[in-house]
Amino acid sequence: MQAVESQNLILYHTDLRGQWPEEAARSFAVRLRYLKRLALGSGGDAARASLAGIALALRALGGLLGRRVEAHEIVFASGEKPRLAQSTRLAVVGGSAVTADPLTADPRTANPPPDFSISHSGPWVACAAIEGARLGLDIEVGTEARIAQWVVREALLKATGAGLREVRDIEVPESPMREGCLSWRGEHWYLQRLDFLPGTSACVLTSCPVHDVAARNVSLTELFAI
Repeated sequence: MQAVESQNLILYHTDLRGQWPEEAARSFAVRLRYLKRLALGSGGDAARASLAGIALALRALGGLLGRRVEAHEIVFASGEKPRLAQSTRLAVVGGSAVTADPLTADPRTANPPPDFSISHSGPWVACAAIEGARLGLDIEVGTEARIAQWVVREALLKATGAGLREVRDIEVPESPMREGCLSWRGEHWYLQRLDFLPGTSACVLTSCPVHDVAARNVSLTELFAI
């Protein structure tokens, strides 16, 4: 069996309470793809959270790739999780390295493009990103056991693209573990609970072990300064 290498995970988060940077947010929004700008509409809490999530995603992906990631590089296709539009990676095919198109590459290949996941609940918005693996992030306000269990299912849904009915059969411990490994449909998923967002239950599921979670808070003042 091939060993599964651990990866570093980058996570940026922000607290939406406070003075919203209207001018900076508008300047950032015009850099998005046209259909996404339309979907955001004229504003409101949901639109602000969505815009903040995209800004955090650019930071997280930039940290992974070692370069500036532009807003127009993020694709938001209906029924799919957001993805990078213009990034190439080398995949091994028949013993030779070939360039893989991230729009058509199989996410289960040995060297998939970076993956990221955005979540928001209440005042909190976060984005996690990882290279060489798939991931799903979920945050929910509340610390009850049922919520702590639910975020695991939501994170799995985001990581796999499965529907809610499909993930209801996953077994989550009644006393949710901080770290561990879940098995679903023949795949192993590695759980990391996140405890730095007060008043929430949050976790990230990844398709490989996580060596370290590099988390950073981004203030509203600096949120769109990218």
